[in-house]
Amino acid sequence: MGESPPKNGTGLTFRLADDRKLKAIYSPAGEKTPVNLGFLRHALAAGGFADMFIYDHALVELIKRYNAASQEFVYDIGEQRDGTFIIRNTPDNIEAYLTLTLPYGGKPVRAEQLHQAVRERGIVYGVLTHEIEAAVASGEVSDRLIACGIPHEPGTDAELVSFIPQMRDRQPQLMDNDIVDYRNMGEIVSVRAGDPLMRRIPPVPGKPGINLMGKEIAPPPVKDIQFAPNLSGTVFAPDDPDLLIAAIDGQPVLVANGATVEPVIKVKTVDLSTGNLSFKGSIDIAGDVVTGMTVRASGDIFIGGVIEGSTVEAEGSIAVQGGIIGQGEARDGHGEPGHEIALVRAKGAVEALFVENAHVEAGDRIEIHGFAMQSELVAGNRIVIGQEGSSKGHIIGGSCQAVNRVQAVTLGSHAGVRTLVSVGLDPHVKEKLSTVNLKIHEKERELEELTKKLDYLTTSIHKATPEQVEQTRLAKEKLATAISELTGEKKRLQKRVELSADAQIRVERAALSGVVIAIGTKTLEIKDDVEGGVTFRLEEDAIVASP
Repeated sequence: MGESPPKNGTGLTFRLADDRKLKAIYSPAGEKTPVNLGFLRHALAAGGFADMFIYDHALVELIKRYNAASQEFVYDIGEQRDGTFIIRNTPDNIEAYLTLTLPYGGKPVRAEQLHQAVRERGIVYGVLTHEIEAAVASGEVSDRLIACGIPHEPGTDAELVSFIPQMRDRQPQLMDNDIVDYRNMGEIVSVRAGDPLMRRIPPVPGKPGINLMGKEIAPPPVKDIQFAPNLSGTVFAPDDPDLLIAAIDGQPVLVANGATVEPVIKVKTVDLSTGNLSFKGSIDIAGDVVTGMTVRASGDIFIGGVIEGSTVEAEGSIAVQGGIIGQGEARDGHGEPGHEIALVRAKGAVEALFVENAHVEAGDRIEIHGFAMQSELVAGNRIVIGQEGSSKGHIIGGSCQAVNRVQAVTLGSHAGVRTLVSVGLDPHVKEKLSTVNLKIHEKERELEELTKKLDYLTTSIHKATPEQVEQTRLAKEKLATAISELTGEKKRLQKRVELSADAQIRVERAALSGVVIAIGTKTLEIKDDVEGGVTFRLEEDAIVASP
């Protein structure tokens, strides 16, 4: 092994040992000559050791030992290292990356070594030979792509695309004097026979890929969806079975996997002259729903005036140009809805100018343009009180409960009125889940009876007709399918019980003392007014407020 001679009478020499360690050797040679880092580096270069790997702080330590030494010593300051490499496959084995390091006085990595390593990893497809050669030529690379397979291309699920303008698209009209008229929120959506309602876009299967091992990668399966059967008021286009069109003039209503068209009933007001209304369709009320009356519809309900201490329920959405006003407390002493409150329920959305002493439920969202006072608001999606940039939008007293979001300008009042605002849990899911469980139990009992009947028909000494056996078998299959669908719905409902990860409460101006914030199972009581825009959300199992 090479060895450098002493320099300037220092007595220091350098030698590469058989174990590839670079050693500094000191032999006393009279009076010491001072050394520094520059001197040592020059001496290493002169001895042919400039390319060696020098340990961290080794030269500084060598100077200390040299200055303190009175007799001979040997000290390892570095070593000879060959070049190294690492090949990394992505978890899906679609790509391989190379990291290559330079040698320190040793042998560089050769292309043959890399090709051998690639083969040993089982990579037989998509090897980028030119990238490997370029990496070897440069001597040092980090995460360079050296092999690439073909990723699978996912397909697209079937989709039902609605052509029906939704109730949420109706907005208050801006007048010429820049005043927003909340009484004019646009016309109710209607269709004529032959109008397109919804199109089914069939699924498109994905394309398979190939991984680095040469194996085919199957794309994920695509989901199909069909129109629901018996969609009233609709037919399929004669030349296009995937296009649903209106069969009659009327009000279009979105339902699960389709749409229906319902005729619309129009009245001026709902009072003693009309009696209570219950209609399988949509209802257009030009004026008010007065105290004590009940209005129910299987479609949407549009009210041009106000709801006064009455009950209004819709399987679609409810839009009220005026307010929703009750006379008593939202809950009586037994926790039941008060007799004089306004009770409004919709499976879709509820929109109104203001709400006072009312109980309002919506399967989707609640939008109140002015304020909500001493009322109970429950929404399956979100609750929005006020409009962006408006000074109106207060929630004072009562409670607001939504799955995903509650948004308002101000929460509570300076009088410290208790106001509960909660998000994160579906307020309707428990009731739905109970109903589904009951249906599953009933269907399973029917299936058990049909199974016994089929066994009897096929094994009885009294010969059953083929028609009896076939009818029983088909009935059993239909029940089994119904149970399977109900079980799927049960699983979906159980998932909705879980806390929404993005649930939040947004306040534009202030959250005042007396407000209780609840997200999931966590609560936070506002004891000191919180001024300015703030968003409450759940982070690390605690409610936090951020601008």
